[in-house]
Amino acid sequence: MNEKTTSDLIENGYSVINNCLDKKLLDSIKANINNNLITLLKENKKDSFGIDISKNYYEVKKIIPQYRLQVLLARKLVNEELITKLFLSKKILEELIVLLGPDIEYLSDFELAINDKDVVDDDYLIKKYHQEFWSGMGLEAIQLWIPIHMLDGMGSIEIIKKSHTWGHIPHRNREPLEIPTNHESEIINVKTGSVVIMSALTLHRTIKNNHEDPRIALPITVRNFYHPNTGNSNLFNYKKLNLSFFSKIRRILGNPHYSPFRTLNQKRKDMFKKEDD
Repeated sequence: MNEKTTSDLIENGYSVINNCLDKKLLDSIKANINNNLITLLKENKKDSFGIDISKNYYEVKKIIPQYRLQVLLARKLVNEELITKLFLSKKILEELIVLLGPDIEYLSDFELAINDKDVVDDDYLIKKYHQEFWSGMGLEAIQLWIPIHMLDGMGSIEIIKKSHTWGHIPHRNREPLEIPTNHESEIINVKTGSVVIMSALTLHRTIKNNHEDPRIALPITVRNFYHPNTGNSNLFNYKKLNLSFFSKIRRILGNPHYSPFRTLNQKRKDMFKKEDD
């Protein structure tokens, strides 16, 4: 699988890793989203909530703009370490290490990608063809699209094959000025438990969801923090996922000078303890 993922990424600019995420963990993430929707309804003194995530979502959307809601729900997932747990799943972690090396971190500033039947003319929520590179993602990173609430007939994302080999495409107002006419595109067939991986230069767009339920996915950037920054990643917040032996030793030593005997037999003074008069 590792070789196929790498070859697909190099050849077409994307790959689908099937059945790489634990169902219980995905259910926990979905439950977290639903519980936070209920909390938002209660905080706004609304009693029109239930156990259905779709119903709760549409009720919250009446009082909180979707743009803000996507950010709020993502912050909760990050703060409660559910995204870290997701990436530490054995199969996906192994794939990421093969692609990027062992020293990896994920963008914690992401927001949920929610698409529902009511959204029509909105270039932010229904994105046209674009490259993540336009938003500051570097070539050293990869973009993951992880479905969380995904039912038949919801659609997904559409990708233009080999578009990553076209380089940085000229654009205006978040869409390409021009693309080759003989390109080949594909609407990705992906189910819950699987992950789409693409490069920063892969052209992709949102497929409109006409299902009654909202489609919920996690679009998250992952990178090796030792690789040269070719974008604006230093302006965003990242959380460490995995460390190599070298990085673990650096952390133990505590500073770049690797001072000998730095904490040998040290007993720290309690700075908050009151001294006797």
